[in-house]
Amino acid sequence: MIPVTKPASTPALKSLEAIFTADVTEGSAPLTVTFTDQSTGNPTSWKWTFGDGDSSLLQNPVHIYQSAGTYTVKLSISDGSNGFALEKKDYIKVNNNYVNCDTLRFPLPEPLTYYMINGKGYVTGNNSYGDKAICDFFENMQTNLLITGMICELSKAKQAAGHAEKIPVRIWESNALTGKPGALMATDTVLLSTLVNDVINTKVTNIDFNNPVQPGASFSMGISLPAIQGDTVCFWSTSSGKLPANTTWILQSNNEWESAKVLWTPSGGPDFIISTAIYPKICLLEGTDKIVTPIPFAIWPNPAKDLISIVNQQHNSNFSTYSITDMSGKQLVTDQLTDSVSTIVDISTLKPGVYIIHFTGKSSIFSSKLVVK
Repeated sequence: MIPVTKPASTPALKSLEAIFTADVTEGSAPLTVTFTDQSTGNPTSWKWTFGDGDSSLLQNPVHIYQSAGTYTVKLSISDGSNGFALEKKDYIKVNNNYVNCDTLRFPLPEPLTYYMINGKGYVTGNNSYGDKAICDFFENMQTNLLITGMICELSKAKQAAGHAEKIPVRIWESNALTGKPGALMATDTVLLSTLVNDVINTKVTNIDFNNPVQPGASFSMGISLPAIQGDTVCFWSTSSGKLPANTTWILQSNNEWESAKVLWTPSGGPDFIISTAIYPKICLLEGTDKIVTPIPFAIWPNPAKDLISIVNQQHNSNFSTYSITDMSGKQLVTDQLTDSVSTIVDISTLKPGVYIIHFTGKSSIFSSKLVVK
């Protein structure tokens, strides 16, 4: 008998393939990312391109993204004879480093109202005059201001059956000579169905922009009115004369902008002065402007739904308590601020709407708006 021995099995060599991961794929600038090579096939050389113009020949590089943006990362490997490359498109997302986030001019003084034109429609909405857009002027002297979205309040919104219209949300430069909206700076969209649902549920509409906008100066913000017959929107506005200055502008059917004051002031009557319930969501870009007056507390996120973080931005120990009230002044939540920089507050019991957070100190009180989604 001749013995036959089974030969020892040897593991098959894995083919050359580029594989990599990152310890973080999204965050605020400057964002430090550690890339880890997990390639197979025993590569002997590596080349990374990070999407921002920089590259590395290290196997496991650490890279710092200095600017906001979305970056495609590529790893090319070689074993001396063969090569392989893997590209991950839009793999790293770097956000701007925001501080002092808030809304402009929110809320407007009550009572809010809207104006109808007999047999014609609405002053701040669709009407048979064929008005094309409604916007409001916002004065801005901060070059580091960034518009991240818009909050608005609508009195009317209607979508005809079978329609699925998207409403353009727009930002225009402000003409320094006339005050009128000028060149279009940015456009985003919101579904008309979203506006309709918000009106039905008496909610403010909260819109986040896909690409935040840095206007650099004063600007106008609003929407293009629905263009499909049967689709309608109308903004709430202040009562005429409630504010000292008119801010509302209307793009007419002849593509000319005119103020609500000029268009609708009655002959011989008082000036028709209104502002529309349009509120830009803004943040300041940290480090762009050095002359920034910091606010004692920041609320994040705002608008919010379940939890908020109250950030003591100046590490001010003079404030000890906070309280949340509705717009009528009724106190709904009150508690002590923690000794840490951030105090977490559960707001899940609050209904969607606008609230005021009051911070009480030894010799002063600070208040900030809170929007609950």
